[in-house]
Amino acid sequence: MKILLVITKAVVGGAQMSVLNLAREMKKRGHEVFVGFGEGDFLPAELDKEKIPFIRFDFLKRTHNPLNIFYFIWEIKKYVSEGHFEALHFNSSNSLPGALGAKLANPRTRTIFTFRGMSMLDEHYEISPILKFLYRFYFKFFLLFVNVPVFVSGENFDKFGRGQLTNKGRLIYNGLDPLKLIFVNDIEARTWLSAKAKQDLSQKYLIGSIGRLDYAKNYEFLINVFPEVLRIRPDAVLLIMGEGNERTKYEALIKQKGLTDKIFLIGDIPNGGRYLKAFDLFVQTSRFEGLSIALIETLFAGLPILTSDVGGNKETVGALESEIYQLDDSKEFLSKFENLQDVDILKKAIENNISQALKFNLVNTANGYETAYKK
Repeated sequence: MKILLVITKAVVGGAQMSVLNLAREMKKRGHEVFVGFGEGDFLPAELDKEKIPFIRFDFLKRTHNPLNIFYFIWEIKKYVSEGHFEALHFNSSNSLPGALGAKLANPRTRTIFTFRGMSMLDEHYEISPILKFLYRFYFKFFLLFVNVPVFVSGENFDKFGRGQLTNKGRLIYNGLDPLKLIFVNDIEARTWLSAKAKQDLSQKYLIGSIGRLDYAKNYEFLINVFPEVLRIRPDAVLLIMGEGNERTKYEALIKQKGLTDKIFLIGDIPNGGRYLKAFDLFVQTSRFEGLSIALIETLFAGLPILTSDVGGNKETVGALESEIYQLDDSKEFLSKFENLQDVDILKKAIENNISQALKFNLVNTANGYETAYKK
């Protein structure tokens, strides 16, 4: 089968890792796989290593410009007409209009769209009702040209995939290949991260997070609550791997709170998950999520987690209440953080996460998509 996976940006990110992992697995299964994207350098470098061909689309961008969307539809139509693909899999909201281009090129081409997250449609995304209405219309219109809409969490599937946006949605969890997960040991990882932070972290209680520095990841909550974290663990230090448009805002807030020697924004780290074992605790404070690749990777690393109860986060960590808190509830966050200092609670969290990791094997993910590509 000839398959094209499409995503808007080729930068470091959870959705990009999902596309890369799926492309690897489909190639391993004997399919002819191509990946398409707009700007960014992370995916091209990784795909070259795997000898997976890729294409840059000039008009695939994060934009609301109707003219740009029209040009991208034309661009996909032209490429698919020449390439004779059997399945096109779109993985980001800006790539979704490509489903129309695929159908214009060949009505028999299978089109799949994965909701990696609900973005502006999520209840925790604060925008005007008019913009939310327009965004909903955008999805409903372009989903007319999609054979299989996929949701990556049961939470979003139940809310949007059973009639609100589509009646033909499927649930397919994100997954990782355990054989591809190589974690640097804790001592080496701390040494490497110490160099990035320009501070000796060897004797610190190290809290880590991986995510974009943007509205969705809600890192201002973590920065604001960190003085209280220090009352519980005076030796705590926070490292955030990721880059984004709110860096300046976060840097100013860190300085305002007097935390410049406690919180470090160390930028994008390609395959940064390999350093997870440096952390004593992984924290995620997102306003909304689909199914977080960073959280799944943390399960495989066998680390304790403290995450907001949004999207598929509860499905990821399972029923263990010690690892999840209500969004923006600083009192509950601090209570759960303090509980995770207890040896028995900590041990139970780690055991739970190692067990939960089995649920998110890439084989299960690929099986789901392989079926979607065919029928």
